[in-house]
Amino acid sequence: MALNVLSTFKDIASDSRLIEDVREIVISRVLKENLTDYFTIVPGIKGGKQVAAMRGIEKITFKDTGCDPNFMTPNFPALTQVWEPTRASVRIKFCHKDFEAKFTQWALGNGYDVKKLDEADFFQFILDFVTEAMERDILRLGLMGDADIASQSILKNASDAAAYDVVKKGLLPTLQYFNTITELQDNFVELSKNSGTSQQTLTADYAKGIYEEVVDVMDFDGDSLFSNHALYKNYSKWMKNALELESSKSQVQQGIPNLIIDGERITPIKNYDRWRKNDFTVSNHTHLPHFALFTKKEYLQIGVDSEAALSDLIFEYPGGSDENFYIKANYMIDFKMTNPYEFKAAI
Repeated sequence: MALNVLSTFKDIASDSRLIEDVREIVISRVLKENLTDYFTIVPGIKGGKQVAAMRGIEKITFKDTGCDPNFMTPNFPALTQVWEPTRASVRIKFCHKDFEAKFTQWALGNGYDVKKLDEADFFQFILDFVTEAMERDILRLGLMGDADIASQSILKNASDAAAYDVVKKGLLPTLQYFNTITELQDNFVELSKNSGTSQQTLTADYAKGIYEEVVDVMDFDGDSLFSNHALYKNYSKWMKNALELESSKSQVQQGIPNLIIDGERITPIKNYDRWRKNDFTVSNHTHLPHFALFTKKEYLQIGVDSEAALSDLIFEYPGGSDENFYIKANYMIDFKMTNPYEFKAAI
């Protein structure tokens, strides 16, 4: 192989210009791609800072009673939350020989000629290897993170709790908590397939009925309808069966992109179903096999201490007796659904 991985990594770890180039690319990959399809990234959060939402008021206009009018003090219903960021840590360690082997496999899988690999290819490998993993982790924490997950007996492997307990409550645990608040009960639709033994046996129009209920709102204007992938596929199958025209056969064969219901585009989250299947038990149903959520994306916020914190990768190669590469990162992170009045969910 033309590229000496060991010497190249030493150069990366010692050359501030090269490290700065990597940081600039990481900012784009972590903050600007898939995460922003589902969440709003909010830099600069501080622990203890309040996030308050207030429901609008009405019925404040009455007949004028003359010189001695009655004044009223309206009730401003509000729900207050507090940012509780946790320090997240990325720690990757590789023996340089193992790293070189993985680099070669990555290059082969991406169509590179391993005899012509250069320093730029090595940079790209590190970016793909680290930043895509970080993005998936942040997405998982934003969706399913739960500081109390270890005590719930819902994980197949107890050791996986460390991959989920980084934030206080991600989106789904937050919805489960909101479902215990009396004034928010009208925001929820029962999703019966989240319990029992036939969670994945959905009737032909099951998802259609769920989606119709979720988007049937009069209290707010939402702009995002999110769903787990299995529910989305159930609706997709119903749509294909409903397309009986000859002109629609190509759609049935190729798949129907951008599924819509009552004018709202449905955005499925495939990784949610994958994580649920791989990491969670089937016997306990609190991990929500299915969900649908209609709200505004601006209210689904992943807070971080700063944009720079997410991109500040540190490369180390101590050398000597320690023949390992080290890649490190630290940042503060939390999730908040900042307006608990403007949503409707099926869980």
